[in-house]
Amino acid sequence: MPRPLGRLLQYQLNRLLARGSLVQYVLLALIGVFVVLVGINAWFVGLFSPEALRAEGIDDGIDGGMFDALWWSLKHVVDPGAFAEDYGAPWPVLLISLMLSVTGLAILGVFIGFITSSVQRRLEQLHKGDTSVETSGHTLILGWSQKVVSILDFLARVGRRRTVVILAPQDTEEIQTALRLRQRNWKNMEIVLRSGSTSSMAELDRVRLAATSSVISVARKREGQTGDTDIETIKTLMLLSGYDQWTVSRPRMVAEITQKRNVEIANIAGARSIPLVSTSEIISKAIVQATRQPGVSRFYQEVFSFGGNTIFVRDVPLAAGRTFGEIAHWFPRAIPIGVSWKQGAEGRLRAALNPEPDYDLALDEQVVLLARDHSIQVKPCPVPERSVAPGEGVKRRARLERLLVLGWNDNIDEILSEVDAHASRNAVVTIVAGHDPAAAQHMLTAALPAELGNLKIDYRRGDTVNRRTLEALDIAGYDSIVTLADESQPGEDPDARTIMTLLLLSDIGRLIEMPHVVTEIYDAANADLLEGTVAGDVILGPEMVSLQIAQISRHQVLGSIYRELLSAGGIECRLEPADRYVRLGEACTFQDLVIACQEHTEVALGVWKHDAADKRAGADMQLNPARDSRWILTDADRIVVMAQQLYE
Repeated sequence: MPRPLGRLLQYQLNRLLARGSLVQYVLLALIGVFVVLVGINAWFVGLFSPEALRAEGIDDGIDGGMFDALWWSLKHVVDPGAFAEDYGAPWPVLLISLMLSVTGLAILGVFIGFITSSVQRRLEQLHKGDTSVETSGHTLILGWSQKVVSILDFLARVGRRRTVVILAPQDTEEIQTALRLRQRNWKNMEIVLRSGSTSSMAELDRVRLAATSSVISVARKREGQTGDTDIETIKTLMLLSGYDQWTVSRPRMVAEITQKRNVEIANIAGARSIPLVSTSEIISKAIVQATRQPGVSRFYQEVFSFGGNTIFVRDVPLAAGRTFGEIAHWFPRAIPIGVSWKQGAEGRLRAALNPEPDYDLALDEQVVLLARDHSIQVKPCPVPERSVAPGEGVKRRARLERLLVLGWNDNIDEILSEVDAHASRNAVVTIVAGHDPAAAQHMLTAALPAELGNLKIDYRRGDTVNRRTLEALDIAGYDSIVTLADESQPGEDPDARTIMTLLLLSDIGRLIEMPHVVTEIYDAANADLLEGTVAGDVILGPEMVSLQIAQISRHQVLGSIYRELLSAGGIECRLEPADRYVRLGEACTFQDLVIACQEHTEVALGVWKHDAADKRAGADMQLNPARDSRWILTDADRIVVMAQQLYE
């Protein structure tokens, strides 16, 4: 059955109007031209008659014909108020004048509506982040989570002015609100927000991927998401690894992977050329290292941050042909901790920490240094002589046989795997959380890749903010206690539960000898609330991950260095008794400690002076002190060293 002509015309008109603003303006202009041409017909009904020419708005000054009629018609369409100037003209002329004025009002109204709509649409696009980016040399952040705030903090403190473009699937209003709530001093940084998929090449082109100086991909678990949180990142890595349209050179890149089991797949997707930061791996390793080495969290907080002592990689041409033991004394305010070199045809950077003192440096190798800032001085000098008597103590062996874990979150399987790599055989880990025992066993079986070789897991269902639950445990019998950000109680703030658990433990600790307590906190703003509690080492998981991502985005070799510092069976930061290196009760300098540590194939990083009034582990840690810093050490003091990991 044929469709009515009116509906067909309306459909075609809708199609035209839907094609965009240009078509709308062209259509409106054609209508205006048509109306003006219709108005010219007033010429034929007495527009230039003597009676009409007496009216104020009618004139024959051009040719008294076509051009004057055209001008008169156009004037009425553009200025509907001109109708009042035709008073006294013949009625046919007035009728056409009225038609032109009414039509002109309609055209003018539609024209203003089109302009308003276009401006509003443009503002909405800007508000929603739907427009393109026209800049270069910018830092591109793909994805959004609260970690981005810490990354922006770090980038803002680097010093030079920069543009940061954030592309995320979320609405830009959500991101703007989060940034507004976490106001920071970002005066030297312009932040541009764009909304879109991070795994779409069209969206990456819209934010000028080709012209970026660095790319940071962050992961986020959205509310209600049940699938793998790393899928989007893996898709993004596939696009980045295959992209070859860079306008200058390939930018520095780093990507966050939430689960360690996805690291291998992500490496394949990124052609093994993009450094990865595994969130669960970093947090679990830091927690377990802190249970074995009380005070080590202070080292991590400073090294991974910006503003304290951190890791730099520098060319030192004078070091070529010299041994690592020789150059250890060349830097007045920096500590050599390793070497770096380029490997393979692609020139990927690799690093080795704590090499042997007699390791000869090649011309193409760089020195890895712990320093406070970029201004690293090199002053070649002879190897100094020891000025104090050697220590007679033995190396402290970390004991991890009984561990109490209070709380449960997604990193529990990684923590158990890491404990298994460090623990003595037949070690016991007691977990207290809110999950049903059968459900907890199912989750662990599904998450753990294989049977744990050294651990026996004792799971107990309980509420960690209940005093009776805690008093029923043999707290004094554990080597260490870990309070996790507890997600086993749905709907409750994990940090709030952690703080309440610590308050109870602190009160219980007045009656018993409390083991070392390692605490995980999500929000760095809550860390100050732990002052005065039994919390020894505090692991700010998201903050630590954010800082590593930001650091690696500037120097990609740091990825392998950080991984080595946290890995089981490699090089680690340790706090060793002072009497292992120097005789107690005698004055010694940091230079003496550097020499003493070299004799044990270790690198001296600093000193932890024990303060009986301050129970925080590592509260008085002094990293990279001046070489002439002098102390009289006691048996309670510790030397911060980088050493090969040792097991019992």
